[in-house]
Amino acid sequence: VATFMNRVTATIMSSTFLSVANAMSWAGFFILLAVVCLLILVWMYIYLPETKGRPLEEMSQYFAEITGDRSITEAEALLYRQDEPSVESSRPQPVIDARPKSVPKKKPAVEKPPPEDAHVVGTMA
Repeated sequence: VATFMNRVTATIMSSTFLSVANAMSWAGFFILLAVVCLLILVWMYIYLPETKGRPLEEMSQYFAEITGDRSITEAEALLYRQDEPSVESSRPQPVIDARPKSVPKKKPAVEKPPPEDAHVVGTMA
């Protein structure tokens, strides 16, 4: 939706720019654009929340609550349930060997020198 509206707005602006600017005068047209930008700035200040210092998870939760999107809240509830230890999982867990396994070392690849005409690669010469 956002990309579509961007394209529609760009098409309208580019197709009407010269005729509107000539009808209003260039100064009047740019003052009109400045007023539109100020109105958008005021709208953004009033309706968009401050996100500085908030984690992404908190912002996704906030937008899910105000839009009524239950999929995010259900997914987070499922994640929190998986993180909590249950009574059934209170039995001892098997001990995992934490020693690092020996990794065979790879030989470094031998680099070939560039061909003599490497400086003309990609040119029209």
